[in-house]
Amino acid sequence: MIKKCLNCKKEFETDADNDGQDVCSVSCGRAYVIRESAKRARARENRKARESAYRDCGMIKVRGALGGTYWE
Repeated sequence: MIKKCLNCKKEFETDADNDGQDVCSVSCGRAYVIRESAKRARARENRKARESAYRDCGMIKVRGALGGTYWE
C-alpha cells in the first residue's frame, strides 16, 4: 500500500501489518512529533499572553451555563 508521509509529503510503501503508519521513517516520525509538540507549546504561550492581557484590563474569565467560557 502506498501512502503519503504526514511530515515530508513523500510517498512511501507500507505493508498490511503497518497500515497505521503515517510517516515514512523513524527520524521523519520524530520530526513530526517534535513539530506538533512545538505547535502546542506556541499555542499555550499565546493563550497565556492573551489571558494575561484580559486580566490586566480587569476582566474576569467566567464559565457560561452551557459550559463555554467567556470574559466579562
